[in-house]
Amino acid sequence: MGAATGALSGSLSDVGIDDDFIRRTRDAITPGTSALFLLSQEAVVDKVAERVPRDGELIHTNLNSEEEQALREVFAAE
Repeated sequence: MGAATGALSGSLSDVGIDDDFIRRTRDAITPGTSALFLLSQEAVVDKVAERVPRDGELIHTNLNSEEEQALREVFAAE
Protein backbone atom coordinates (compact mmCIF):
# COMPACT_ATOMS: atom_id res chain seq x y z
CA MET A 1 0.00 0.00 0.00
CA GLY A 2 2.79 2.44 0.83
CA ALA A 3 4.48 2.05 -2.56
CA ALA A 4 1.17 2.52 -4.37
CA THR A 5 0.43 5.62 -2.33
CA GLY A 6 3.88 7.01 -3.07
CA ALA A 7 3.50 6.43 -6.81
CA LEU A 8 0.06 8.00 -6.84
CA SER A 9 1.32 10.98 -4.81
CA GLY A 10 4.02 11.58 -7.41
CA SER A 11 1.43 11.47 -10.18
CA LEU A 12 -0.84 13.89 -8.33
CA SER A 13 2.00 16.34 -7.82
CA ASP A 14 2.55 16.27 -11.56
CA VAL A 15 -1.03 17.44 -12.19
CA GLY A 16 -1.01 20.39 -9.81
CA ILE A 17 -2.10 18.86 -6.50
CA ASP A 18 0.58 20.06 -4.13
CA ASP A 19 2.48 17.95 -1.63
CA ASP A 20 0.91 19.71 1.37
CA PHE A 21 -2.59 18.80 0.20
CA ILE A 22 -1.52 15.19 -0.41
CA ARG A 23 0.11 15.03 3.04
CA ARG A 24 -2.95 16.51 4.82
CA THR A 25 -5.23 14.09 3.03
CA ARG A 26 -3.03 11.08 3.81
CA ASP A 27 -2.81 12.08 7.47
CA ALA A 28 -6.60 12.46 7.74
CA ILE A 29 -7.22 8.88 6.63
CA THR A 30 -6.67 6.64 9.62
CA PRO A 31 -6.43 2.84 9.60
CA GLY A 32 -9.82 1.16 9.73
CA THR A 33 -11.62 4.09 8.09
CA SER A 34 -12.67 4.87 4.55
CA ALA A 35 -12.07 7.69 2.11
CA LEU A 36 -14.08 8.78 -0.89
CA PHE A 37 -12.39 10.80 -3.62
CA LEU A 38 -14.72 12.71 -5.89
CA LEU A 39 -13.89 14.56 -9.07
CA SER A 40 -16.63 17.01 -9.92
CA GLN A 41 -17.19 20.00 -12.14
CA GLU A 42 -19.09 23.02 -10.88
CA ALA A 43 -19.75 21.53 -7.44
CA VAL A 44 -20.71 23.97 -4.71
CA VAL A 45 -18.43 23.08 -1.82
CA ASP A 46 -20.92 24.30 0.81
CA LYS A 47 -23.62 22.02 -0.61
CA VAL A 48 -21.26 19.03 -0.68
CA ALA A 49 -20.14 19.80 2.90
CA GLU A 50 -23.77 19.68 4.08
CA ARG A 51 -23.87 16.00 3.04
CA VAL A 52 -20.66 14.96 4.82
CA PRO A 53 -21.49 13.01 8.01
CA ARG A 54 -20.74 14.82 11.27
CA ASP A 55 -17.83 12.52 12.02
CA GLY A 56 -16.44 13.00 8.50
CA GLU A 57 -14.18 15.64 7.04
CA LEU A 58 -14.32 17.34 3.66
CA ILE A 59 -10.94 18.16 2.18
CA HIS A 60 -11.06 19.86 -1.20
CA THR A 61 -8.95 21.55 -3.83
CA ASN A 62 -9.62 23.26 -7.14
CA LEU A 63 -7.96 22.44 -10.43
CA ASN A 64 -7.82 24.37 -13.65
CA SER A 65 -8.90 22.67 -16.91
CA GLU A 66 -5.43 21.38 -17.78
CA GLU A 67 -4.84 19.99 -14.29
CA GLU A 68 -8.25 18.30 -14.33
CA GLN A 69 -7.51 16.65 -17.67
CA ALA A 70 -4.11 15.49 -16.42
CA LEU A 71 -5.73 14.02 -13.30
CA ARG A 72 -8.25 12.14 -15.43
CA GLU A 73 -5.38 10.72 -17.46
CA VAL A 74 -3.53 9.61 -14.28
CA PHE A 75 -6.56 7.65 -13.09
CA ALA A 76 -7.30 6.23 -16.54
CA ALA A 77 -3.75 4.82 -16.60
CA GLU A 78 -4.01 3.16 -13.15
